[in-house]
Amino acid sequence: MNPKILVCFAIISSGALLGCSNVTCGDIIPGTKSAQLPPAPEFDSLQMIDRENGWAQNVRMVFRTNDWVPNAMATFRTRNGGESWENVSPAGLGDSVASFFRDSETAWIATVLDEATNIAILRTRDGGRSWIGTELRQSHPILYSFLAFPDANTGWLMLIPDHGMNSSPGDLYRTDDGGANWRRVNSTDGKPYEGDNYTQAEFESRHPYLFYAGPVTFRNASTGWLLGSVVSTAPGFLSITKDAGLTWQVQTLPLPSSLHDGRIEPTGLPHFFPLGGNGGIIGAQFWPTDGYSTNFCAVIYRTHDGGLSWQPTKPVKYMGVLDFITARKGWIWSPRPHSTGSTAPVKGTLYRTDDGGASWRPVQAEKSMEDYLTHGEDIVRLDFVDDEYGWAIARDGHNLTQLLKTTDGGVTWTKLALKIVP
Repeated sequence: MNPKILVCFAIISSGALLGCSNVTCGDIIPGTKSAQLPPAPEFDSLQMIDRENGWAQNVRMVFRTNDWVPNAMATFRTRNGGESWENVSPAGLGDSVASFFRDSETAWIATVLDEATNIAILRTRDGGRSWIGTELRQSHPILYSFLAFPDANTGWLMLIPDHGMNSSPGDLYRTDDGGANWRRVNSTDGKPYEGDNYTQAEFESRHPYLFYAGPVTFRNASTGWLLGSVVSTAPGFLSITKDAGLTWQVQTLPLPSSLHDGRIEPTGLPHFFPLGGNGGIIGAQFWPTDGYSTNFCAVIYRTHDGGLSWQPTKPVKYMGVLDFITARKGWIWSPRPHSTGSTAPVKGTLYRTDDGGASWRPVQAEKSMEDYLTHGEDIVRLDFVDDEYGWAIARDGHNLTQLLKTTDGGVTWTKLALKIVP
């Protein structure tokens, strides 16, 4: 089983936990084949579980006929390595969706109802053939939501209401029964810091409230991480909880000895291999204090103690996407600078590491990955399941998608048609 997880953005909020209404607790909602979907969807996210089974979701907006138009949200399932896809979306899926795909059969979706003030949390245990729904009723319009499940029963839901740039409100919910019932365990309500009137050092001790809201991940039922910033204009940082979200403190990533006069900012949440294991990685970006400097670089951090401490590896020059299948084996797509919206082919290199990011080598191929990007697309997601099988999403400035597949570790790639089957 692929030990990676995928968390997708959505729209959701704060408030109290209520009973079910529009979606009755325990009701089974079959998957649906939406007639509104275009013949070829434009994928936004991809989560392959193994060589045959995987999940995907489409983008929310696509540029068509000289304008941006909404794209009906949907969840797709493949059972043949991406050769074809089935629309397994639950009935009543809203425009804004957060998802968590745990394995080939188990997934959760949070979607907004009733003018963005109610949320349905839908779960499947049969690969999307049927869905069971529970509803949370909120008091404010919902902007984003994030899901995290370290096991099949224990999970967290971060709800972020609509807000201004000078704030970062949110509420954290927990379930212990696979998503049937949720209770609020923490919130930004009552925090003593408003706007940017704070220093990061003030968060280094444990606090019984959320500093800010954002995406979360949990390694087990007690230890988890939160990524975000107190205000949208401030740098992001990482916080850790060791008591299931009741208290939080900032976790600082140490600068590599070769870097100075700048700051490290996490670019994502930790990933552990296998799920719940002690080995893991997290990506970060180095931002030099001198804004005119070209000394921007990325750093992969490794952990051997379940994320309690992190050690930097050799900084690398890249601004692309990365994907790891173990704590030691991973790939990076490193594009060279290009103009946004340009139809000129994107130039870049696919690199691989077998020592957790301590060293990288280009994937040698007669036809490099950039040769497949002929109309201005760029690689926006890599998803490998083992040493040989991997997938990539390439997308241009209009969100038009190309799906690529490799069976030899990235040496050669095949374009897959986004074929939808009944």
